[in-house]
Amino acid sequence: DIFTYDATKIVRIRDARLGLLQYAMMFCIAVYIVVFQLLEGNSYLKYRDPMVNVRMTLQQPTLNDCNPNEKNCSDRFIPFDQLPYCCAPGCSPKGEGACQCPWRNFTNFECQYVDGAGDAQAQPDHVIIDTFRHTYMQERNASCDASGCSKLWLSQNATKRFMADIEDFTLLVDHSVQNEELGISRTSREINGWLFVNGTSPRHQQLCHNATDARTQPVFGTKATQAPCYIRPNTTADGSDFFTIRTLMMAMGLALDEDSYPGSGHSLRYEGLTMTVQIDYFNTWPWRGVLREDSGQSKISYVYNLIPLPKNPYKVTEVIFLEYPMRRVKEDIHGIYLSVVPLGRLGIFDLQTLLLTLTTSLTLLAIGSTAVKYLAMYVLKQRQYYKEMLIQVSADMSDVRDLEALSNEQLEEVMRERGLALVGSRVQRILAVLDANAEAADQGRARLL
Repeated sequence: DIFTYDATKIVRIRDARLGLLQYAMMFCIAVYIVVFQLLEGNSYLKYRDPMVNVRMTLQQPTLNDCNPNEKNCSDRFIPFDQLPYCCAPGCSPKGEGACQCPWRNFTNFECQYVDGAGDAQAQPDHVIIDTFRHTYMQERNASCDASGCSKLWLSQNATKRFMADIEDFTLLVDHSVQNEELGISRTSREINGWLFVNGTSPRHQQLCHNATDARTQPVFGTKATQAPCYIRPNTTADGSDFFTIRTLMMAMGLALDEDSYPGSGHSLRYEGLTMTVQIDYFNTWPWRGVLREDSGQSKISYVYNLIPLPKNPYKVTEVIFLEYPMRRVKEDIHGIYLSVVPLGRLGIFDLQTLLLTLTTSLTLLAIGSTAVKYLAMYVLKQRQYYKEMLIQVSADMSDVRDLEALSNEQLEEVMRERGLALVGSRVQRILAVLDANAEAADQGRARLL
């Protein structure tokens, strides 16, 4: 029995309980494949990552949101005495532009107006928005020579300033998405986007409550009046998205005049913060497959998701030489570091992907059938009977050579001796003799026991 060969044989067991168990398991597997994998999970679609280009621009507040580059456009800054973080009458000076005001726990500073171009350092994948600057006028120490130097730069007239009215600045986000393999290429001006307000704090609730277009989902959602929700960005005349800095902070549940983090002793406005903007692109939806425009082309959407990094203030230092190499201006700049990370998947129908999904799903059906088989053989009450029917041991095939050597008349004589009916083909008669031999051997072993 060492060198045996196990072959599959179909045995039809006429037991309703076992049949119902098998069909119930097959039905559950079929529902999982069709409903959850194909319909909900869209596993028949081929997905690819999007390629994204992003451009960000910061703009100071203007009347009627006009273009500050136009001659007739006027800025709309709030006066210093109406900004609670600026030094104002009634505050006690502390030097270098700092003061202590009775209405605020944090130290106030002198404020200054800047425009968008002067306040932001924009790169393709990130932008830095200044909120606080510590400026030093420095001269190179003339006593430093080859013999040594106790202090290379001597600072004079250090000043500290808050950038005024940063919350009302607007950040324009213009981006495009494409994938050559899927034949997709769009700009944010052509597709719809949403800002995800992900939280339940009072600021989140206020933002969702005040937004007239708040929705529970970016696609097929209903009107929302509480957080979390999805709101539409403001758009320019050409369709580009823009947000006020206040809106972005509220979407994260933050404010510039709250603690940077517990125990820091400073505000976010003073220390700055680091945040990530995830732009999640999609053109499919569960139960809906590939979304389509009225024109029939793929409908692409995206969601902005803002993620602040806790306990991660932002600071960068800049140096501008007035007289190289003797006089320079050094600035320690604190602010909002905003980096963009593209995410998401774009999909189209693909026959090969569908066939691969179905082929993989057939494995589940095989597993289900095997599970029922082993339950019948080792778990169920009548397992001994099921096992006897499912596992059939053949006779010793080494006797086949001897039986094959017999003539038909000799084979018939052997069958008469064993009381076998003379029916069937020669192969069937030999198998009948082998089974009779095996049965006799089993009976002999039983008598010995």
